[in-house]
Amino acid sequence: MSGQTIITRSVFRGALLCGLVALGCAVADEKALQQIASDMGLSASVSPDGAYQVTSSNYGWTFSGAIGRPLRNVVVSNGTDGVGAWLEITFDYDTARTSGIRLYNGSPIVLFSTEYGEASPNTDAFPHFTTYPRDLFKFSYDGLWGYAFGSLNISSPWLFYDAQAHAFLFSPASNFMTAQSQTTSDSGIQAAIDKRIAVLPAGFTHRSILALGQGINGAFETWGQSLMALAGKHRSTNDSITLLNKLSYWTDAGTAYYYHPQDGTQIVPTLLKLAPQFAQMGVPFGSMELDSWHYPKGSPPSWTQSGSGMATYLADASVFPKGLAAFQQDLGLPLITHARWIDAKSPLRDTYKMSGNVSIDPQYWQDYAQYLVNSGVEVLEQDWLSERAATDFNLTDPYLFLDNMASKMDAAGRKLVYCMPLPAHILQSTNYDNVVVARVSNDAFARDRWDTMLLLSRFATATGLWPFADAFQSPNVRDVLLSTLSAGPLGSGDAVGAASAANLQQAVRADGVIVKPDVAIVPLDATYVAVAQDKTAPIIASTYTDHSGLRTAYVFAYDRTKGALSAIGFSPESVGVAGPAYVYDYFQATGSVVSAGAQFTGTVDYSGSYYIVAPVGRSGMAFLGDAGKFVSVGKKRVETLSDDGTLHVSVRFAPSETSVVLHLYSTVKPVAAAETGSAVHVESEGRDRYRVKVSPGAGCVASLSFWQPRGGYYGPTHPHR
Repeated sequence: MSGQTIITRSVFRGALLCGLVALGCAVADEKALQQIASDMGLSASVSPDGAYQVTSSNYGWTFSGAIGRPLRNVVVSNGTDGVGAWLEITFDYDTARTSGIRLYNGSPIVLFSTEYGEASPNTDAFPHFTTYPRDLFKFSYDGLWGYAFGSLNISSPWLFYDAQAHAFLFSPASNFMTAQSQTTSDSGIQAAIDKRIAVLPAGFTHRSILALGQGINGAFETWGQSLMALAGKHRSTNDSITLLNKLSYWTDAGTAYYYHPQDGTQIVPTLLKLAPQFAQMGVPFGSMELDSWHYPKGSPPSWTQSGSGMATYLADASVFPKGLAAFQQDLGLPLITHARWIDAKSPLRDTYKMSGNVSIDPQYWQDYAQYLVNSGVEVLEQDWLSERAATDFNLTDPYLFLDNMASKMDAAGRKLVYCMPLPAHILQSTNYDNVVVARVSNDAFARDRWDTMLLLSRFATATGLWPFADAFQSPNVRDVLLSTLSAGPLGSGDAVGAASAANLQQAVRADGVIVKPDVAIVPLDATYVAVAQDKTAPIIASTYTDHSGLRTAYVFAYDRTKGALSAIGFSPESVGVAGPAYVYDYFQATGSVVSAGAQFTGTVDYSGSYYIVAPVGRSGMAFLGDAGKFVSVGKKRVETLSDDGTLHVSVRFAPSETSVVLHLYSTVKPVAAAETGSAVHVESEGRDRYRVKVSPGAGCVASLSFWQPRGGYYGPTHPHR
């Protein structure tokens, strides 16, 4: 094509390797179509008259729109950022707008940007796609703890997908608190600044992102990782703080001690009874949350005024007469404390700069953080973000509120939990390393929260947050199970004497450490497709533990209609387990082998079924892990696992634990040998399943091997045993 500039992968690499500048800062021929391409099947083009287009050869999708006026200073350049190596076309139009389309080698995303060289009306957003794939299913998040199949909410990333789960997400990539995903009068879509902002100032830059994936979960991961990479956020590990590593105790709405006992002088004595009781049950908790009741509210200030804002962040002296620090020392555990909005009559408003019902003053957050440090508080839970804990709406104050909160708490070594967050808050959290957890369902986790918890966990975990389902009542075993599978905090709200030790012991070791999966449980791609076609379709969700190339998956499935039964099916490959697998029904204690490429099928009811999917390795066995734990191969119990024809296992014990029962699938009775610790003889536990009781050696670890005897001897790996 005459005059066309086509930049392919090989040219791009040459430019980087040879230091060529032809791609770098040269102004391209403004009379020619300019085009770039990545190695991810994406290409982008811009024409002199302002038309632009992005195409995906992998899916046959086209996204296009038009500036509607001629372009100037069209530049093709390359570089790198947090996502990776990129190619970009930038161009000028209007009096002082510069927009760009950026493609990445190695990542299937497109980044769009517009910089305003002078104050400009908030109109004509870029990109504005009038052509995009329209015959796809749609999904978005709807306000507080909400979601919507088949519709698009303005404050949410937008998910589009087909019946094969090929997917793309479109969302803002910056200015999250003031940006919107919008449909337009010409049936177009754009990710722009909220129209309540009439003018965008000189120097203002806005970005949006298009992320594609072979599957829905893959698209979410690509999208979220890209946002974190652009902002420089690092995802915390799921055991990085006490809240994430150990069982915690919560006093928020729906729990036993939310504004109870009503006699404030009895609160501290009551709460101090809990830790020794849980420890005596063999499920000690590692931290305690003090909710809004713990500080005075309203005017005159009182801890009992539950409908009012904070009068101060200091603990109420009538409840904690010796101060919060003294209570924490008596408890002997770190605290998580709650914050809401600041009351209209609070003296804090006279001391610190305010916007709306919260402070945007860095000194406020520094003073607050110091109080938390002095009081033994590790984590601040900022609540009511969707309602009254909000600033005035403008281009600065929402960011000052969240930026100052995060930076001052981070400087003090404190972590943050977002509660009642809108999608904008989840997106904004990609800017802050110390925002580590988000609540993903309403108060008091229970059966009617399951859908919300799972679907919002997909959003939270994609953006680097660990989801928190909220506190549960532990006699409800499946609520404990799902909370454990979240890979985030695990919180009990039980009254003294009401906790179920048996249920909690399936989630934690005897030292309170949570035995959890590597990542949060999220719905399968097939679930999104099924629910888009039938709103009553059952939910199938999964997570996993990875060990040396062996992935063990954990699958939870349930019918969404009370009294109904539904057939479900999934393949081991669909939950990340390669080759043949043994699927173990946890609650029924039955199992079966599923061949590579085949489907496991079953029937589920409203209360749900739980399956452990273990790979059948070279040894001919499938390791099912700790028979007493939901996440039976979680790394806090099984530190290492490998299979080279012999199963090699390293088991971690809490200091007070004297034994653990391991079980596995094998067509013949296997042999077990302990290199560290000891293993009692192998016993049958059912058809083709065996168990062995293991005790720790030095360092609270047992190291074992399992193998199948062959032809009367022990096989090539252990010929002399």
